[in-house]
Amino acid sequence: MAETREERLRRFFQQYAKASLGGDAAAMASAYASFYIESSPDTFAVWKVDDAYRAGLTDRHGVMKEHLGLSALEVDVRAIEEAAPSHFLVAADWRMTFARARTGHVTSRFQVTYIVKTQPEPKILACLSHASQEAVLRRDGVI
Repeated sequence: MAETREERLRRFFQQYAKASLGGDAAAMASAYASFYIESSPDTFAVWKVDDAYRAGLTDRHGVMKEHLGLSALEVDVRAIEEAAPSHFLVAADWRMTFARARTGHVTSRFQVTYIVKTQPEPKILACLSHASQEAVLRRDGVI
């Protein structure tokens, strides 16, 4: 039986979470369009996915694992809504567990809405974070 678009997008984000936890910069970068938008209540950026971007992902993963003790990363795709042909709004809840938070073992939660183009293959065009990741990690005692 053919995979539904919902199953395909859920699998896409599960693979992205696995690559993120494992520090696979090439796999993480391949989840994005060659340029994409990232926004939160505090920030806005347009990123070019190139060698420098992949190096930045590797550096960030080192900080998350080695300094903050990232031990688990899970994603739950809550909703998928078609915004235009082959373009979907994907609402996801992320859980990041850290072993080295100031208060011990901590799980931080983030909500992110993505704009994903699915043809020819899923690519993230925009990430809209519902809260500042830095603010959440500070609130939770991770940084």
